[in-house]
Amino acid sequence: MNEAPLDRYLSQVSRRLMGLSPKLREDVILELRSHILSQAEGEGTDVEAVIDKMGSPKETARSYVQLYGYGTGMKVLVALAAAVLAFLTLPFALASPAFLGTAALSSTTLILLIVFLIVVGARIGAGSALVAGAAASAVRFLALGIGFLQAVPTLTEGAAILAYAVTSVVLIFVGYLAAPRKAVAA
Repeated sequence: MNEAPLDRYLSQVSRRLMGLSPKLREDVILELRSHILSQAEGEGTDVEAVIDKMGSPKETARSYVQLYGYGTGMKVLVALAAAVLAFLTLPFALASPAFLGTAALSSTTLILLIVFLIVVGARIGAGSALVAGAAASAVRFLALGIGFLQAVPTLTEGAAILAYAVTSVVLIFVGYLAAPRKAVAA
Protein backbone atom coordinates (compact mmCIF):
# COMPACT_ATOMS: atom_id res chain seq x y z
CA MET A 1 0.00 0.00 0.00
CA ASN A 2 1.11 3.51 -0.75
CA GLU A 3 1.22 5.39 2.57
CA ALA A 4 2.42 8.78 1.30
CA PRO A 5 -1.17 10.04 0.81
CA LEU A 6 -2.02 8.67 4.26
CA ASP A 7 0.88 10.52 5.87
CA ARG A 8 -0.12 13.76 4.13
CA TYR A 9 -3.75 13.34 5.18
CA LEU A 10 -2.86 12.56 8.79
CA SER A 11 -0.44 15.48 8.92
CA GLN A 12 -3.19 17.83 7.74
CA VAL A 13 -5.65 16.42 10.30
CA SER A 14 -3.03 16.71 13.05
CA ARG A 15 -2.41 20.40 12.28
CA ARG A 16 -6.12 21.06 12.71
CA LEU A 17 -6.11 19.28 16.08
CA MET A 18 -3.53 21.61 17.64
CA GLY A 19 -5.96 22.66 20.40
CA LEU A 20 -6.21 19.10 21.71
CA SER A 21 -3.76 17.88 24.31
CA PRO A 22 -0.63 16.40 22.67
CA LYS A 23 -1.39 12.91 24.02
CA LEU A 24 -4.98 12.98 22.77
CA ARG A 25 -3.89 14.32 19.37
CA GLU A 26 -1.35 11.49 19.10
CA ASP A 27 -4.00 8.91 20.06
CA VAL A 28 -6.45 10.31 17.51
CA ILE A 29 -3.87 10.16 14.72
CA LEU A 30 -2.87 6.59 15.64
CA GLU A 31 -6.54 5.55 15.75
CA LEU A 32 -7.25 7.25 12.44
CA ARG A 33 -4.20 5.63 10.79
CA SER A 34 -5.27 2.21 12.02
CA HIS A 35 -8.85 2.77 10.90
CA ILE A 36 -7.87 3.87 7.39
CA LEU A 37 -5.38 1.01 6.90
CA SER A 38 -7.76 -1.66 8.20
CA GLN A 39 -10.65 -0.32 6.12
CA ALA A 40 -8.47 -0.29 2.98
CA GLU A 41 -7.38 -3.87 3.67
CA GLY A 42 -10.91 -5.02 4.50
CA GLU A 43 -12.38 -3.50 1.34
CA GLY A 44 -9.48 -4.57 -0.84
CA THR A 45 -8.98 -1.01 -1.99
CA ASP A 46 -6.18 1.50 -1.74
CA VAL A 47 -5.67 4.02 1.03
CA GLU A 48 -6.54 6.95 -1.23
CA ALA A 49 -10.04 5.59 -1.84
CA VAL A 50 -10.63 5.28 1.88
CA ILE A 51 -9.30 8.80 2.48
CA ASP A 52 -11.64 10.14 -0.19
CA LYS A 53 -14.58 8.59 1.69
CA MET A 54 -13.36 10.07 4.99
CA GLY A 55 -13.83 13.64 3.83
CA SER A 56 -11.44 16.54 4.00
CA PRO A 57 -8.84 16.75 6.79
CA LYS A 58 -10.74 19.77 8.09
CA GLU A 59 -14.01 17.80 8.36
CA THR A 60 -12.28 14.83 10.00
CA ALA A 61 -10.47 17.02 12.52
CA ARG A 62 -13.68 18.92 13.28
CA SER A 63 -15.51 15.69 14.05
CA TYR A 64 -12.80 14.68 16.53
CA VAL A 65 -12.82 18.14 18.12
CA GLN A 66 -16.60 17.87 18.47
CA LEU A 67 -16.17 14.46 20.07
CA TYR A 68 -13.31 15.26 22.46
CA GLY A 69 -13.25 19.05 22.74
CA TYR A 70 -10.11 21.12 23.05
CA GLY A 71 -7.59 20.88 25.85
CA THR A 72 -7.40 22.64 29.19
CA GLY A 73 -5.66 25.77 27.91
CA MET A 74 -8.40 26.54 25.40
CA LYS A 75 -11.11 25.81 27.98
CA VAL A 76 -9.50 28.21 30.47
CA LEU A 77 -9.26 30.95 27.84
CA VAL A 78 -12.88 30.49 26.79
CA ALA A 79 -14.02 30.38 30.45
CA LEU A 80 -12.21 33.66 31.16
CA ALA A 81 -13.85 35.32 28.17
CA ALA A 82 -17.27 34.04 29.29
CA ALA A 83 -16.62 35.27 32.85
CA VAL A 84 -15.79 38.76 31.59
CA LEU A 85 -18.93 38.82 29.45
CA ALA A 86 -20.96 37.53 32.40
CA PHE A 87 -19.62 40.32 34.59
CA LEU A 88 -20.68 42.86 31.97
CA THR A 89 -24.25 41.52 32.18
CA LEU A 90 -24.41 42.95 35.72
CA PRO A 91 -25.41 46.61 35.84
CA PHE A 92 -25.06 46.63 39.64
CA ALA A 93 -22.03 44.51 40.50
CA LEU A 94 -18.91 45.98 42.05
CA ALA A 95 -19.28 49.37 40.42
CA SER A 96 -21.73 52.17 40.00
CA PRO A 97 -24.53 51.77 37.44
CA ALA A 98 -23.06 54.74 35.57
CA PHE A 99 -19.84 52.77 35.02
CA LEU A 100 -21.41 49.57 33.72
CA GLY A 101 -24.33 51.16 31.99
CA THR A 102 -28.01 50.59 31.83
CA ALA A 103 -30.20 47.51 31.91
CA ALA A 104 -30.25 47.65 28.11
CA LEU A 105 -26.48 47.28 28.01
CA SER A 106 -26.55 44.35 30.43
CA SER A 107 -29.35 42.67 28.44
CA THR A 108 -27.42 43.15 25.21
CA THR A 109 -24.31 41.71 26.83
CA LEU A 110 -26.33 38.73 28.10
CA ILE A 111 -27.46 38.05 24.53
CA LEU A 112 -23.84 38.34 23.34
CA LEU A 113 -22.80 35.90 26.07
CA ILE A 114 -25.40 33.38 24.92
CA VAL A 115 -24.27 33.77 21.30
CA PHE A 116 -20.66 33.37 22.46
CA LEU A 117 -21.54 30.09 24.22
CA ILE A 118 -23.31 28.80 21.11
CA VAL A 119 -20.36 29.70 18.87
CA VAL A 120 -17.89 28.13 21.32
CA GLY A 121 -19.97 24.97 21.36
CA ALA A 122 -20.21 24.79 17.59
CA ARG A 123 -16.59 25.67 16.84
CA ILE A 124 -14.61 24.45 19.83
CA GLY A 125 -16.76 21.73 21.34
CA ALA A 126 -19.37 20.97 23.95
CA GLY A 127 -16.84 20.56 26.76
CA SER A 128 -15.46 24.05 26.25
CA ALA A 129 -18.93 25.57 25.99
CA LEU A 130 -20.02 23.80 29.17
CA VAL A 131 -16.97 25.09 31.07
CA ALA A 132 -17.61 28.60 29.71
CA GLY A 133 -21.30 28.45 30.66
CA ALA A 134 -20.39 27.26 34.16
CA ALA A 135 -17.82 30.04 34.56
CA ALA A 136 -20.34 32.65 33.43
CA SER A 137 -22.95 31.26 35.79
CA ALA A 138 -20.49 31.23 38.71
CA VAL A 139 -19.56 34.88 38.10
CA ARG A 140 -23.22 35.84 38.01
CA PHE A 141 -24.00 33.93 41.23
CA LEU A 142 -20.98 35.46 42.95
CA ALA A 143 -22.16 38.91 41.92
CA LEU A 144 -25.69 38.03 43.02
CA GLY A 145 -24.37 37.16 46.46
CA ILE A 146 -22.28 40.31 46.68
CA GLY A 147 -25.18 42.44 45.49
CA PHE A 148 -27.54 40.82 47.98
CA LEU A 149 -25.07 41.35 50.85
CA GLN A 150 -24.63 44.98 49.83
CA ALA A 151 -28.44 45.37 49.68
CA VAL A 152 -28.41 46.53 46.07
CA PRO A 153 -31.96 47.77 45.43
CA THR A 154 -32.54 45.61 42.35
CA LEU A 155 -31.69 42.53 44.40
CA THR A 156 -34.05 43.03 47.31
CA GLU A 157 -37.07 41.75 45.41
CA GLY A 158 -37.66 38.01 45.32
CA ALA A 159 -38.79 38.02 41.69
CA ALA A 160 -35.61 39.80 40.58
CA ILE A 161 -33.42 37.36 42.49
CA LEU A 162 -35.30 34.38 41.02
CA ALA A 163 -35.11 35.72 37.45
CA TYR A 164 -31.42 36.47 37.86
CA ALA A 165 -30.69 33.01 39.33
CA VAL A 166 -32.68 31.19 36.65
CA THR A 167 -30.91 33.14 33.91
CA SER A 168 -27.56 32.23 35.46
CA VAL A 169 -28.41 28.51 35.56
CA VAL A 170 -29.65 28.65 31.98
CA LEU A 171 -26.14 29.70 30.90
CA ILE A 172 -24.85 26.28 31.99
CA PHE A 173 -27.53 24.55 29.90
CA VAL A 174 -26.81 26.78 26.90
CA GLY A 175 -23.15 25.78 27.20
CA TYR A 176 -24.11 22.12 27.41
CA LEU A 177 -26.57 22.20 24.53
CA ALA A 178 -24.54 24.52 22.31
CA ALA A 179 -22.53 21.90 20.46
CA PRO A 180 -24.10 19.41 18.10
CA ARG A 181 -23.45 15.83 19.11
CA LYS A 182 -21.70 14.11 16.19
CA ALA A 183 -20.11 10.73 16.07
CA VAL A 184 -16.80 10.31 14.33
CA ALA A 185 -17.10 8.22 11.18
CA ALA A 186 -15.99 4.70 11.98
